[in-house]
Amino acid sequence: MLLKKVISLKELMGPSHRKAGQNIRNLALQRRVKALTAMASAALLIALPFLLQTLFQELLAQLPNSSSQAPSLLPIVYVFCLVASLGCLFNGLYWWRRANHADQGAKGEEDIAEAIADLPAAGWTIEYGLRLGKGLGDIDIVCLSPRNKTYVIDVKSHRGRVIADGQKLYRLMGSQKYAFEKDFLKQVMKQAFQVKQQKQLKFVTPIIAFSDAKVQIKDKIQGVYVVEKSRLSYLLKKLG
Repeated sequence: MLLKKVISLKELMGPSHRKAGQNIRNLALQRRVKALTAMASAALLIALPFLLQTLFQELLAQLPNSSSQAPSLLPIVYVFCLVASLGCLFNGLYWWRRANHADQGAKGEEDIAEAIADLPAAGWTIEYGLRLGKGLGDIDIVCLSPRNKTYVIDVKSHRGRVIADGQKLYRLMGSQKYAFEKDFLKQVMKQAFQVKQQKQLKFVTPIIAFSDAKVQIKDKIQGVYVVEKSRLSYLLKKLG
């Protein structure tokens, strides 16, 4: 049975050419394309009434007995194009910010990958950007130790200091404490469960690794290890 589970995990961690942060870099690129498309649409909408007015004048000039000056387009056309242009512009800025956020996340994954670059030489197998299947997303990092223990690592690129109250994670920025935008503990536990269930493994350990924050947590939180970049390799070697 153990051999069967190990083989299943080897299949899960099969040959892959994905690099750390590759999936989210691709996502960032897609978002930038959306942003540029929206901004180009905004510029076109601004110019559209003037282009139409010019074209209308040229057409009238070619007609016999036409006046030398074409009537202006209805003001409502200008207003409509202006409103639509602003909508496209704000949409473009939204997607550009989302692309920046994705690039930040990719940088975090790349930094974490560099921090554990010594593990393969010690017999570890590491998979980046593991896709779980349709509708299930992907996992930043999955590690298999020389003792066939499995670890799911969810990378976070937030700054500041990370603390916990025994139930939830918080970020300290100066003297202010802020809740994170999502329940990271629940998120990584779900990822670990999905890997465990799909591959019929006995146990998968969930880890949250912060690439750019100081973690002030000594114990596990709801069964999840929370660690900063500089201590991740040590933690995995200790556990694995």
